[in-house]
Amino acid sequence: MNQNYEQMSFTELRAYVVENREDIEALRFLMSKRDPNSKGYPMPVTEADMQAQMEIIRRKINGEL
Repeated sequence: MNQNYEQMSFTELRAYVVENREDIEALRFLMSKRDPNSKGYPMPVTEADMQAQMEIIRRKINGEL
């Protein structure tokens, strides 16, 4: 299905990408819209790092951060 990604809101586009994971063009368009000033997180090295990062993600999803 050919979509007009520019007419979608960020939320709509993100939902579309989640539902259509094979649409690489949509994913690229979504990634081009990311905020370059957003906080970056280092790649986890240890299991403890992975658990800490998962906790941060959980808190962000729940609106706690």
